[in-house]
Amino acid sequence: MIFIIASFVVPVLVYFFLPALIKRYAGKEPVSRLPLLVGGLLFLISWYIPSFDIRGQYTAFTTHFLGGIYAGFIWLYIISQLHWRPPLFLGLIGLFFLVSGLGIANELFELGVTELKIVNLDPSDTWWDLLANTLGVLLFWVGYNFYSLLRK
Repeated sequence: MIFIIASFVVPVLVYFFLPALIKRYAGKEPVSRLPLLVGGLLFLISWYIPSFDIRGQYTAFTTHFLGGIYAGFIWLYIISQLHWRPPLFLGLIGLFFLVSGLGIANELFELGVTELKIVNLDPSDTWWDLLANTLGVLLFWVGYNFYSLLRK
């Protein structure tokens, strides 16, 4: 039940609070929230798409993979609001740090709800979750750069 709530709450919080943070700390008035909307919808549906077993163990690989793409949309929103076009390698590093931070925050959340006995999760898929997040954001980065190249 808690993950159904999270599938709705996380994108809504990001959609409303990230623009406010950018406005407050960067002094920039947010223009378009479209990346947050698209990414948030992707995040929402990612919880309801079946995943697959790896070596006979159930993983939430699909959810985390799409979560990595969602992190890419958050990054896209941030750089577009700050009018920053990072060089390829610097953009990749920034994306990796963002998806890693969000992935670790998610894994700590899973640990917390498990230790509080809210849900019973097997933590042995953590490495697969982090790999899926990273692969998702890499796919986003490749797609974003390919799209940027086509626009030129």
